[in-house]
Amino acid sequence: MTTLAVSGIRPDSRAILDVVLDSGTFNSWDEDPGPSKSLLEGYAQTLERTREKTGHTEAVITGRGDIHGLPVAVIVSEFAFLAGSMGVHASKRVHDAISRATSEGLPVIACPASGGTRMQEGTSAFVQMLKITAAIETHKAQGLPYLVYLRHPTTGGSWRPGDRWDISLPQNPKPCSDSSDPKSIKRSTGLHSRRGSRHQRISIDAASLTPL
Repeated sequence: MTTLAVSGIRPDSRAILDVVLDSGTFNSWDEDPGPSKSLLEGYAQTLERTREKTGHTEAVITGRGDIHGLPVAVIVSEFAFLAGSMGVHASKRVHDAISRATSEGLPVIACPASGGTRMQEGTSAFVQMLKITAAIETHKAQGLPYLVYLRHPTTGGSWRPGDRWDISLPQNPKPCSDSSDPKSIKRSTGLHSRRGSRHQRISIDAASLTPL
């Protein structure tokens, strides 16, 4: 299995795609999200500056590629884009990629690194997480693999391990996962937490595995 760890460096989305996929096989599924509809003052300008700085239009990259000649769907966070936060457009990319992978019978490989739901977009962004969860469950119900490489950090609940992932791959040492859901913490780490505690920061020492 290919190792994604880069000594002392957080690999960006392009580096991960270059390492994971066969050379020249990546085909993007992403569309230009267009201008922000948020009424928050200055947010549209922040998005434009971030797009210019990173060369990405959103915090998630999705598409299709090959691994040793086998086709897969890939979903990769770009942490440099507003800390990989999940706004409406980023979440829609994830949902649409999973749904497309299901319809095409492709396994999904996800490489999250996210600070959680994008606060500038409020409830509209948070609601998208429900759609992603439903898409994942539909994908798994078809008997299709859904695998995750848990990058550091993966916080805020939007990409947390345990309730949405089939496999957390162990190459990334001690990824940080932050969740306030005791059930998710128990399933991903085996540790118990007190319900009502809003900040449960866990350094995961090993892979979290559940059967496919």
